[in-house]
Amino acid sequence: MTERQEFHGGVNVVHRHGDVVHRPASPAAPAIHRLLDHLHDQGFHGAPEARGFDAEGNEVLTFLDGEVHNALTPQLRTPELLTSAAVLLRRLHDATVTFRPRPDDRWLFPARQPAEVMCHGDAAQYNCVVKDGVAVGLIDFDAAHPGPRVWDVAYAVYRFAPLQGPDNPESFGTPQQQARRVAAFCRAYGPGVGAEVIDAVPERLQALLDLMRAQAAQGNEAFQQHIADGHTDLYEADIRYVRAHRDVLRAAFDAR
Repeated sequence: MTERQEFHGGVNVVHRHGDVVHRPASPAAPAIHRLLDHLHDQGFHGAPEARGFDAEGNEVLTFLDGEVHNALTPQLRTPELLTSAAVLLRRLHDATVTFRPRPDDRWLFPARQPAEVMCHGDAAQYNCVVKDGVAVGLIDFDAAHPGPRVWDVAYAVYRFAPLQGPDNPESFGTPQQQARRVAAFCRAYGPGVGAEVIDAVPERLQALLDLMRAQAAQGNEAFQQHIADGHTDLYEADIRYVRAHRDVLRAAFDAR
């Protein structure tokens, strides 16, 4: 009997059938499938493989074996997970350097200059596949779009450091501890991203706020619910938090 499971994400309901998953296809799905094909052609296997669409129009993707956690529990706040997530994101970015977007591609986020790589767009623990405490894959490429490396790293450190204020239920650590985790993430990621990531975080979160409100205004019920649940309030508070602690957060890069 084929295994069938249902998963509820932040926006989509995903159904697993054995070694593949069926999930609602976004307008960006054709471009995303080309991107996934490109990643595997380049030898990056930490992302699902695209298997087309089912009879109901859902996209079909291979299932990545491992655990996905909605929150960074104390057991996941390890240097191993932090640095392996950074290395995984670096490998993803490097594999996309030769990907060529098309003028008619419909990305959720607009392309951002300089378009150095294809950003995952939502590199966070809830899209990170973990095995034995190490990040081995990234799922849910719905927010993928062309952009600079630092743009994607900014959201990743916001989630993994995390760069969140004490009023955010997902936050942990002092600003100094968070700063050291940001610096460690960027050090593991490698050349191309440094202390400027701190200034990119508020801008990246503002872009997310703008997207959420635009999608909600267009009738997207998932984003309407996110706003009703207070997600935008948390992002705005975290923007203020990062700006207020900018000097402390950047100092960790000088200390390394």
